[in-house]
Amino acid sequence: MKAPFPLPDIVLKDVRAGHVRDVLRHMTDALELAEGVKAADLMKVLMDAEMTGGSAIGDGVAVVSARASSSLVPRRICGFAHLAKPVAFRGVEQHPCDLVYVMVSPDTETQAHLRDLSKVIRTLRDRDFIDRLRATPNAERMSHLFQAREIALSRAA
Repeated sequence: MKAPFPLPDIVLKDVRAGHVRDVLRHMTDALELAEGVKAADLMKVLMDAEMTGGSAIGDGVAVVSARASSSLVPRRICGFAHLAKPVAFRGVEQHPCDLVYVMVSPDTETQAHLRDLSKVIRTLRDRDFIDRLRATPNAERMSHLFQAREIALSRAA
């Protein structure tokens, strides 16, 4: 059975960045170390997604999602960061965001990507959940919050 929520492969806490590019660089560097993807290629994919569509979804949350060649990402990869100070992400307007979720899926998995993106957005629009993420003191505990959310969703399914 597939997981009902795409858990982040990396979770970062108190990321210091002044611009979207800096945030995504921190995340792609961490994903390169954890998942073996090429940070520079992943960075280009994510920056293109941010510049063409915008990712701010409200309440200080940004979700940057993209699809890439399966040679770059053979499986879906995700990352989450809590920023030390909000950074302006694109949306309908520029929005300061301190919680950032990235998800990149192989371009062969369009339906799964859209389904998973919907789950991420619904979860990160839950005010109680994002308040708990902000109040969590470290990356390990944030990971546990995501895992608890995944378990709750799987029981509800």
